[in-house]
Amino acid sequence: MQAPTRMSIDAVRAPVYYVDNTPSTLDVAASLLADTTIPTPHLTTIIADRQSAGRGRLGRSWVTPPGQALLASTIVSLPVSLPADALGWIVHACALSVREALATRLEPLGHAVSLKWPNDVLVDGARKICGILAQLAPASSPFTTAAILGYGVNIGQERAILPTAQATSLAAEGDQRAGEDPTGVAHELLGQILAGLDQRISSLVRHGDAISAGLLAEAEAALPLIGTRIALASPTDASGTPALEGLALGLAPTGALLLRTDDGHSHRIDAGDVLTTGIPLTPVHDTKEKRANN
Repeated sequence: MQAPTRMSIDAVRAPVYYVDNTPSTLDVAASLLADTTIPTPHLTTIIADRQSAGRGRLGRSWVTPPGQALLASTIVSLPVSLPADALGWIVHACALSVREALATRLEPLGHAVSLKWPNDVLVDGARKICGILAQLAPASSPFTTAAILGYGVNIGQERAILPTAQATSLAAEGDQRAGEDPTGVAHELLGQILAGLDQRISSLVRHGDAISAGLLAEAEAALPLIGTRIALASPTDASGTPALEGLALGLAPTGALLLRTDDGHSHRIDAGDVLTTGIPLTPVHDTKEKRANN
């Protein structure tokens, strides 16, 4: 694995390490945490120009042309006193921070930026521009819990080279500077993402729960699926029969999705269940139903 080098980026106060090529920035972050000779304070971030074994959801590969995306992993240090229910909100905090940073560039171009539960950022509710992964890691102190957030934001790719019609980038959505200077835009986005992440995690730690911190309300407002009928079906089911179908009520205090089925029962769908079993979440139809009280 290539040794990372320290670099400075305007508006980023936390340490940033750079590697030209790596199997995964998540792996580099984990190795830095394991090396007690290298300080890795809160929000230490690793960025790369390319990943040879980038990981997407369900362990799928995630590949992009060199220098055309923000490929980053950020180390988050949390006090062990933070309630376990709050840990699930770290991914949401990252997704909201990415969404906010991208919205500053895309909303003036007439695009909406929203979240797809549990870990994707979408443009106009249809095209994926960012995916986020999280993993717990051994902490360097008995007083902290360490997590690594991995995220990849498509920046400079032209539409013709994107892997699917459901993928997009800033350049493909009309951000001219993203196509001309993807590295400069990536560094600007990183500064904005880390600032937003710092604010949201500080609020979560200070209040101790996502409701008081304002994260739950912010996440629900950024999720168009709330208040709609959705289906969760296993991709291994040849018949396509939904495992669950019903009304998306909102988010639980743990960050789980609340789903009410037609028999009146409510279900909590944990992000871990979706990420590990591969149950896709899709809208049943476009008609929005009135959100029921939880």
